[in-house]
Amino acid sequence: MTYIRFGAKSLVLGTVFAILNNCAAAPHNNSPTTPPNGITKVRGYKATQAAGVAYAANGAAPAVLVAGPIQRGSKTQVRPDARWHIGSITKTFTATLIMQLVDQGKLRLDAPIERYLARYSDQMHPQWRALTLRQILSHSAGIRANPSLAVLIASKSYDPYDGRRRVLSQMWSQPLSRPKGRYHYSNIGFVLAGIIVEEVANAPWETLVQREIATPLSLTSLGFGPPKGATDPRGHMDGVVTSIPMDPNSNLSDNPAWMGPAGTIHMTLGDLAKWGQAHVKACRGEFASFLSQSSCKQMQTPQSGVYGLGWMIDTSHGQKQIWHDGSNTLWYAKISIDVANNTVIAAATNSANNTLVENLTRPDIARSLVSQTGQMR
Repeated sequence: MTYIRFGAKSLVLGTVFAILNNCAAAPHNNSPTTPPNGITKVRGYKATQAAGVAYAANGAAPAVLVAGPIQRGSKTQVRPDARWHIGSITKTFTATLIMQLVDQGKLRLDAPIERYLARYSDQMHPQWRALTLRQILSHSAGIRANPSLAVLIASKSYDPYDGRRRVLSQMWSQPLSRPKGRYHYSNIGFVLAGIIVEEVANAPWETLVQREIATPLSLTSLGFGPPKGATDPRGHMDGVVTSIPMDPNSNLSDNPAWMGPAGTIHMTLGDLAKWGQAHVKACRGEFASFLSQSSCKQMQTPQSGVYGLGWMIDTSHGQKQIWHDGSNTLWYAKISIDVANNTVIAAATNSANNTLVENLTRPDIARSLVSQTGQMR
């Protein structure tokens, strides 16, 4: 059985999909050779997986260190310019598009969303019409976490733009599944946020991510769905005995494309770190052309539990850490930003190995690892 996840919440696909799945064929090599570096010694690392970490401090270009084969059994080693699926970290992109429109005066966080979804409002239950973007982006809107399994299966081939509306129209005509005001992680909520962005900006979410974020920030590796390059790592499904590399062209290689605003972006670790740096600069009041300091700080202020507006906030160690992770259970990635110390750490692996990534994003470990690359200054 395969579990598809965007981070904190999972969707379960039937065993029939696991049987039908077309897995990537790996070269016959039971002992792939991994050039020795510090990553291989970090707790959680497995010689059959690829992993990487990026560290950026004081505005300098990110330093990237990687290790491991691109898929289990392969002799091809992962490269620093490899692209990784980042799962629910995508939510930080969707929330940023919202806040950019707030800065432009085109959206208000506390206005009812029916104002922005006028052509659908007559289809929507009053509870949905009264929702606000602040509630949606902080996971306190009372929206269910995911579509049903039946909808998930039926919607795999939907066009992303039309599919978002097709699926949400089946949900927003019904009452909310949970009380508003309490934290309840919702991928569907961020899909709804994506629709609002599309309606207000008059373009598909994918186009807006590229036009408003990737191009201005020179995130040239950013794309959608599983990375398909010959030297990109392959996601791995946990099997009964061992992990199984997934063909990126398989219909099980990612969640349906219409769920993009909740978690389908891929990119290099260097570009992911640059994404974090943009937020650090904005929150320090140094990047108003990207995002106002006020909007950046709102995103990084707890709104519902430990969740802000697209970011998680951790103050448990006496110092504020802003982070988000993501996984569709074939990958795991995490980004952590420290505004006060002007640092960003990003890490990923091509399996659901959160133990390794959690260790790679520890500041002391990340700094020590990338120092050996000679890229730090």
